[in-house]
Amino acid sequence: MTLEFLGVGSAFAKKHYQNNLLINGNILIDCGASAGRSLYDTKRSFKDIDHIFITHTHADHIGGLEECAFLNRFFFRGRKPKLYLPHELFDTLWKNSLRGGLEDIDSGKMELDGYFDVVEATNSFKIEGTQFEIIPTFHVPKKFCCGLMIDNRILFSGDTQFMPSLVRGYGSTAEAIFHDCQFFKGGIHASLDELASLPKEIRKKIYLMHYPDDHGNFRSQAKKAGVRWAEQHKVYKFG
Repeated sequence: MTLEFLGVGSAFAKKHYQNNLLINGNILIDCGASAGRSLYDTKRSFKDIDHIFITHTHADHIGGLEECAFLNRFFFRGRKPKLYLPHELFDTLWKNSLRGGLEDIDSGKMELDGYFDVVEATNSFKIEGTQFEIIPTFHVPKKFCCGLMIDNRILFSGDTQFMPSLVRGYGSTAEAIFHDCQFFKGGIHASLDELASLPKEIRKKIYLMHYPDDHGNFRSQAKKAGVRWAEQHKVYKFG
């Protein structure tokens, strides 16, 4: 199994794009506004993406879906990537986020399944032999968000506030933990200080992701905590 981040940045990051993860070259976890540009930078396109899973509906995680949909429909002969959605997002992604741009009255009432092969993701599901377990997280009140346990090896936090019991529980058996972070307390992501409070055996598995452009100012703090940084376009191999 290979993991490659199309971006490792926060919603507002410009240097390393938004935090979207590519698995085995064709499974995309979240599709932010910078996903298409990142693929272009590495001589790829949305034509290379066969499967997409969405963790929640913030724009840095879904902002590239319209581009993906239109490119596949009009330039790639109407191909339909599989779009995996947790039950909580099955209706709201279209009605609250994508309908305004993608609805096409002239060709009939084009809905989400006009562009994607939409699959309701159960709590545990497989994509091309890779096992995924959905882990609900707490990001902002009254908005569904989730992380993933991937092949019982990789904990991917998605976007979440600090949930120490979750990280300890799933992280105890994980080979690696990719966790979002911010550099102050009280926001909607786990802070570096909070992650540094975890046991050493957990911290040594952590790769920080979803970080802002000024992350270089916090390298000594991260080194002291014993955590690493996820890197854009670096290919991580497991198994």
